[in-house]
Amino acid sequence: MIRIVLVEDLDLIREGIRVLVSQIDDFEIVAEYSNGKELVDNIKHLQVDIIVTDIDMPVMDGITATRKVLAVRSDLKVIALSLYNESQYYHDLVAAGAKGFILKQASIQELEEGIREVYKGGSYFSQELLQNVIKNMKYQDSGLKANDDSENITEKEAEMLKHICEGLTNQELADKLFVSVKTIESNKARLMRKTNSRNNAALILWAIKNKIVKL
Repeated sequence: MIRIVLVEDLDLIREGIRVLVSQIDDFEIVAEYSNGKELVDNIKHLQVDIIVTDIDMPVMDGITATRKVLAVRSDLKVIALSLYNESQYYHDLVAAGAKGFILKQASIQELEEGIREVYKGGSYFSQELLQNVIKNMKYQDSGLKANDDSENITEKEAEMLKHICEGLTNQELADKLFVSVKTIESNKARLMRKTNSRNNAALILWAIKNKIVKL
């Protein structure tokens, strides 16, 4: 059973998500809160695996709540409920420890997929949200010295990471960089090992966290 805490200040959205989640046999909402402070005040007593939280809430926002909760329970995994126009918060959320971003307009299938991926230790971006992020992201000139975590990334790896953030497939990457698909697969696997990423979404989160891309 995957135990979920839902944090959302709008009753209609919170109740709608509850109804959707109740349809999934191995999902259970163990608590609901209307702001981040309520979550922080109760986190020590909760048996929970995944926190699904709104970003913009009264009393305490989702970014602050994520930071405070993970300081107490580093084992927890946080997914942010997002709107298209909240991309300015993504870096702060990733820095605070969020592992996923799901649109509030997402289907139950996408919500389930995101929760399962993050529960397994991965990262997740709603595809529509990811396209919006890609469209609005900017790249640092240096691309390599944003912080200590990015210092072991080579210029060529930084270039490939930039194109991954643009949503290019392996074939498109091969065409862009004038190499074979096999070379792309090998280089991407090495980049994932260096960044401790499991998939493209995790690579994009890593790029945001290390400020290789700016939103």
